[in-house]
Amino acid sequence: MHYVLPLVLVGDCRPPDQPLTDADRRTITTSVDSATRAFEQAQRARDPERAIGHLAPDFYMYNDGVRSSHDSVVAGIRRTMGTFRHLEPGFANVEVRALGPAAALVSLTFRDSITTASGETRRFRGATTLVWERRGADWLIVYADADHYPPVP
Repeated sequence: MHYVLPLVLVGDCRPPDQPLTDADRRTITTSVDSATRAFEQAQRARDPERAIGHLAPDFYMYNDGVRSSHDSVVAGIRRTMGTFRHLEPGFANVEVRALGPAAALVSLTFRDSITTASGETRRFRGATTLVWERRGADWLIVYADADHYPPVP
């Protein structure tokens, strides 16, 4: 008699109190770094839908101290990103820290340059914090904080 056991994918089945191994941390760090770079590339490509695809439905952020909901961020991205002539997000100093089997914290700095449809170029720099959460097979941003400052001359 043969028994067939059903394969059920339920994510990470590790007990909640079991620490991550070094291999777990490397895997999470690599995956989230890749997702962060893909998010940057979506912005550089001025592809609003691809950028929005990195945001969880319950995403929210603080942008220069002002809280914005998922819906308001999505509306802003759709309203503006496709109208830019040029967008250079310039992520640097990207650091990923695995917080658990399905969560990671990313901190980075940026130097952005945006050329609007009217030809005006705006430059600024700042710091961003992203909280990524694994949802099924995907890593999505659930929280962001970005602070913008004038560029250093």
